[in-house]
Amino acid sequence: MVATRTFTRSEILNAEALNEGKKNADAPFLMIIDNKVYDVREFVPDHPGGSVILTHVGKDGTDVFDTFHPEAAWETLANFYVGDIAENDRAIKNDDFAAEVRKLRTLFQSLGYYDSSKAYYAFKVSFNLCLWALSTFIVAKWGQTSTLANVLSASILGLFWQQCGWLAHDFLHHQVFQDRFWGDLFGAFLGGVCQGFSSSWWKDKHNTHHAAPNVHGEDPDIDTHPLLTWSEHALEMFSDVPDEELTKMWSRFMVLNQTWFYFPILSFARLSWCLQSIMFVMPNGQAHKPSGARVPISLVEQLSLAMHWTWYFATMFLFIKDPVNIMVYFLVSQAVCGNLLALVFSLNHNGMPVISKEEAVDMDFFTKQIITGRDVHPGLFANWFTGGLNYQIEHHLFPSMPRHNFSKIQPAVASLCKKYNVRYHTTGMVDGTAEVFARLNEVSRAASKMGKSA
Repeated sequence: MVATRTFTRSEILNAEALNEGKKNADAPFLMIIDNKVYDVREFVPDHPGGSVILTHVGKDGTDVFDTFHPEAAWETLANFYVGDIAENDRAIKNDDFAAEVRKLRTLFQSLGYYDSSKAYYAFKVSFNLCLWALSTFIVAKWGQTSTLANVLSASILGLFWQQCGWLAHDFLHHQVFQDRFWGDLFGAFLGGVCQGFSSSWWKDKHNTHHAAPNVHGEDPDIDTHPLLTWSEHALEMFSDVPDEELTKMWSRFMVLNQTWFYFPILSFARLSWCLQSIMFVMPNGQAHKPSGARVPISLVEQLSLAMHWTWYFATMFLFIKDPVNIMVYFLVSQAVCGNLLALVFSLNHNGMPVISKEEAVDMDFFTKQIITGRDVHPGLFANWFTGGLNYQIEHHLFPSMPRHNFSKIQPAVASLCKKYNVRYHTTGMVDGTAEVFARLNEVSRAASKMGKSA
């Protein structure tokens, strides 16, 4: 029986708790959940979600735990209970706001907003498969006679991949099925077979992003320096690297010119994510993860990636054959998808506030989701093109809610933010993209003034 004790919040809340724990193998990994304290160090290698659990070591993880775990997870968590927060130390900053967001979640559940329309998703999947069929028909019919047809087919394929990304996102967030088996199975088909992304790699990366959005040093989606640098935090972090002239020159050049390289970099984003997926599912693909964290990899997932590359290369070599046109098809499909995916990703969070680890410790989970997100005005095109992620704030607050219900809850969310003076930012697609470029320019200017970028 593990001895338990009473803690103060200041004993647990520590932005450097994880780093300290990495240096000392005997140090506990403490976190607060519902005013109870848990030491999850021994659980890290067995945590089904992998390393995302580490984002809340030294933090209050109450709302992130409630948001992402089924009821059964509480039984597992109880095995790591080590104490309670003192009765007189249980208030947290902005607790009234967080309490009202929790009430909204309960209300939305009672209204059936967490229930998905199977007909809606059947249509979305069918429409996507029609894009795939159209792309294949064009390349099969004219692939050996027309470069223009290959470019058109490859562009449609890139759009198909982008839209598969949004659907895989919905299924893997368990928006569609309550039974996680079916969500994971459809995620493996749409994300793995169709798109070429590992479900486990995606969950590891994306769930960490949800747990720590725009938190410097924790959110992998903004860990792109020096290719793209989103905050002065990154410039400061890299200012202490060894003074290797070539590295310094390369880093400085990229940061100072990142607005010019933005679209060329995005053109290779999908290929980079595909390669990361392949590496992730390899036997030692997660060896770099701290404290033995690991997401289980299934044979189904490995086979899904193999099937993706099989049909993709078969399409090119069977229907095109000419090496030059094969290369054109490959580059166009990769570039179109990379830009279409990354344009939406950038709209979601880039150019919004980047939070330090110290700020994240003191900020409640819901406020963090809202002030780092950007909604894009809804409309038929925006809703379709972004896969419903134009309701980014609503999605981050209620990630397992089906996208077709976000429009119903947006007014309530915006009203609550106004009541508590929490910044709720919404804009158009063009204006949002302009904000992204403005942020890249700001960081470039800051790097220029500092006289260093790495």
